[in-house]
Amino acid sequence: MQKMALFPGCLVLQRMPQYEKATKRVLTELDVHLENIPHAACCGAPLESFTDRWLHLAAYNLALAERLGRDVLTLCGNCTNTLLRAKAALDEPSLRSDVNETLDEIGLRFEGRTTVKHLVELLTGHLEGLREKVTRELSLRVAVTHPCQAFRPREISSFDDSLQPRAMRRIVELTGAEVVDYDAEFDCCGSTLYLADEGLGLEAGRRKLASAGQADVLVDACGNCQLLLERFRPGMGSGAGTGRMVVLTLPQLLGLAMGIDSGELGIGPASARELSRRSS
Repeated sequence: MQKMALFPGCLVLQRMPQYEKATKRVLTELDVHLENIPHAACCGAPLESFTDRWLHLAAYNLALAERLGRDVLTLCGNCTNTLLRAKAALDEPSLRSDVNETLDEIGLRFEGRTTVKHLVELLTGHLEGLREKVTRELSLRVAVTHPCQAFRPREISSFDDSLQPRAMRRIVELTGAEVVDYDAEFDCCGSTLYLADEGLGLEAGRRKLASAGQADVLVDACGNCQLLLERFRPGMGSGAGTGRMVVLTLPQLLGLAMGIDSGELGIGPASARELSRRSS
């Protein structure tokens, strides 16, 4: 059994329990046990634009995982990026000393012992196990959108190509689904843009969905992608691809291929019916 500390991130934890639910269910099949990190906080990303105290938050979460004796599994590209960059930055002795001076006040210490992996990286190490667990080949056309920040910068995340990653495509192909090419595959989903300009963010999302409009399903592996491309889809208008195409997280798609009931994966009844219609 492989044991890891789960860091779902604020967005997934508060607004997308189905992503966490599906992840835990699918990884159980691969004999990976996830333990939630008690008292975990924000990864620190929202603070980064105006204070270097983001490092203290990131180190706090990493120190909690170290106390559990577990490596960290993340579900969000942004969280992955923040924790990996913090870990790399804290190799600098003076920064680490400053951070640990703060952590000492609450009985914690960052030692840099734990590794951080995004779900896509973890699954990439279990391709054979995934192949063995597929009991139902999916007759679906699937477009992939990548958790871009999980792959960048290349200096701290080197398990896949940083600009044109392929790992998610390989994972989806194991389900028997046809992975479709589309022009906007490697484009931003729009969620980061949305923070600065809602209209611009929604337009980026609309273009991505429209570009993938020939697919039955759009699959993501990031809470930010899921928020913008699924939750905010009604605000994008009636452009091609923004209507009946189902948006799923990667573990939800994998779970279906494993024969797991859609309800156990947090897939709503309407989406389940649409998936059934498209695969028939």
